[in-house]
Amino acid sequence: MNELKDFQELKKRILVTYQSYYPQFQGDWKSFSSKDIRQLIDLIETELKERVSEKWIYTHLKPEANEKLPRKDMLDIFSRFSGFADWDDFRFQNRSDSEELLAKDGKLPKSKQRLLAFGLVLFAVLVTVAYTFYNKSEPKTIQIKNEFTKEPVQAEELQVFKVSKDEKIPVDLGNSSFEVDTNSEKIIIESPYFETKEVEISKTDQEILIKPEDYAMVLKNFIHSDLKDWENRKEKLEKILSEDLEVILMLKENLGAEYLNKEEFSGKLIVPTSETKKMKILNLETNDKKQINFIRIQIL
Repeated sequence: MNELKDFQELKKRILVTYQSYYPQFQGDWKSFSSKDIRQLIDLIETELKERVSEKWIYTHLKPEANEKLPRKDMLDIFSRFSGFADWDDFRFQNRSDSEELLAKDGKLPKSKQRLLAFGLVLFAVLVTVAYTFYNKSEPKTIQIKNEFTKEPVQAEELQVFKVSKDEKIPVDLGNSSFEVDTNSEKIIIESPYFETKEVEISKTDQEILIKPEDYAMVLKNFIHSDLKDWENRKEKLEKILSEDLEVILMLKENLGAEYLNKEEFSGKLIVPTSETKKMKILNLETNDKKQINFIRIQIL
């Protein structure tokens, strides 16, 4: 039996499992309503902790015939929902099982529905417990360092997110290190002073090296340093700042924001004041020439 025929059998098993939860439904995929779809999505999320979209169900389960096999990860989910370990397990058992489990109309006799429902629910619970147990792991402590200096990067200059099932979750930093469980797929590191970096957790050691944005580092130095050779500062600012630079200064106490162009912003940095040293860069963007063309700054 080829995979498309196996998929048609799996669709029948999905209906049987669904009917074990909602015995009042006695139709087929053609009569499977939007309400049934929502209830099926909720069942999968509750029993398997997995997410399925309405669009996927309309695309792959509702049609009477399928010309293309869905992605294997989705086949695994619905195989588990139907009482199997995964898609491969379903195909193996579907080929080797000679018993006529399904009637011609795709339904089990009512006497067998209750027994099968109990077995499926029990199996789903056991699979979920086993999966959770075997996927537990000790958290991994990771430190973020400057790629060139190999020194730890200050926590206030970083934003770190862990990505799990396409969900981006902020990570609390302790100094420049953090803990992340190895079940997460990857982490994303963002900073106005460093290049954004994505790293797969499985390929991560005890430290991650991030590459500094050169012009951003020069600008940081200008903000926090004392006045030295203002003509030299002016020349360097001319080089690193784009002609169409836009600067947004976020004022204290939620008093709004101030807009500065290149000339106005350069003037503040060429001859720095006590206010200049209170600037904290929140966001910084560069153009194709690596010149800075947008800065968002908070006044501390």
